[in-house]
Amino acid sequence: MNGSLPAFPELGVLFLSKNMLTGSLSSFCTSSSQSLIQLDMSSNFLEGQLSDCWGKFKSLEVLNLAENNLSGKLPNSFGARRQIKSLHLNRNNFSGEIPSLILCHKLQLIDVGDNNLQGTLPMWIGHHLLQLSNLRMRANKFQGNIPTSLCNLSFLQVLDLSQNNIIGEIPQCFDRIVALSNLSFPRTTFQHTSFIYFVENEMYETGPFIDKEILAWKGSNKEYDKILGLVTIIDLSCNHLTGEIPQSITKLVALATLNLSRNNLTGIIPSNIGHMERLESLDLSRNHLSGRMPTSFSNLTFLNNMNLSFNNLDGKIPVSTQLQTFDSYSYVGNNRLCGPPLINLCPSDVISSTRTNDKHVTSEEDEDKLITFGFYVSLVLGFIIGFWGVCGTLVIKTSWRRAYFKFFNNMKDWIYVTLAVFVNRLKKRFQVED
Repeated sequence: MNGSLPAFPELGVLFLSKNMLTGSLSSFCTSSSQSLIQLDMSSNFLEGQLSDCWGKFKSLEVLNLAENNLSGKLPNSFGARRQIKSLHLNRNNFSGEIPSLILCHKLQLIDVGDNNLQGTLPMWIGHHLLQLSNLRMRANKFQGNIPTSLCNLSFLQVLDLSQNNIIGEIPQCFDRIVALSNLSFPRTTFQHTSFIYFVENEMYETGPFIDKEILAWKGSNKEYDKILGLVTIIDLSCNHLTGEIPQSITKLVALATLNLSRNNLTGIIPSNIGHMERLESLDLSRNHLSGRMPTSFSNLTFLNNMNLSFNNLDGKIPVSTQLQTFDSYSYVGNNRLCGPPLINLCPSDVISSTRTNDKHVTSEEDEDKLITFGFYVSLVLGFIIGFWGVCGTLVIKTSWRRAYFKFFNNMKDWIYVTLAVFVNRLKKRFQVED
């Protein structure tokens, strides 16, 4: 479908995503439709600023305007939507600050990523939007610290603040986010109201609307819908964060993806990182981390994507089924890191290898030292004395020679008689049985 939007009649739901619609959304302000509950106009060519008329849609639960060319400031009337649960404004050209949404207590998903929004991260998010599960604000111009009020969001499963200008330290209180620290936390899909409608006196029911989201997962963007409620991500990459990685972050045992890359983090990798046993993707690259890789890394059996490159790590890479399967690029830029899969051996491995070789060489040398000139002299003397001590006596001493041969003749006769008697007994036994 193409062309500009007309004035719509009274509607409950309107899904026109992934078309070629152009123009602005100003027609909605003149529309008589005030009972709109779900509106999806994503992936079109809509442009211009949003009129500040959204206060009339008091029943609006889902608003998806993502992937258009909309611009200007976000209207303040968004904050009057008390029923709204899902707000997608990502991949547009919106600017300015986010208007206050403190009255939108039912919000579960906010996506304003890939815009030109600015200002500090709103503190009111963690104080008023306590049902929030997905918060995606990536690729904007937000600045300031990460507010500790975000730790109040017990339902938060996706936190993406990457590619901004955020400074300061990572909050120590992230372990208070129950959805990320409790494996038994209930997780469901983002499913919204189904509708009943009539056509020629026949009743029909639409299926429930399942929300979807495009998230960065293991280095690439993927769209999630039915399993969106199962995804757990923290992405703080490409900012200006400083300080150490808090030990408390290792209590997020339900977290599947952690990306802290391209910051200015210092200190060591938390020793208890192995407690995050559900971790599938870990990116700590391009920071200033130092020290050894904790041995608890070997507990991360689900880890299939890892990048620790360009830090100041040293020591031996822990032996693990997972860690040795990553290519060397996962560790590049850590000049003092050693051990498989890297080609440079650790000092302890070199010493161990040297000792093994020394023992092998020493053993061969010891064997060689046994074969000397005296060994050959003893061998010859032993042969002469043993052989001629017996045979020479028989040649010289006639009585001994006779006794020797007589002994062998008697032995031969005894063996012959014994065998003959044994064979006759066998023959008689077989004859009796027949």
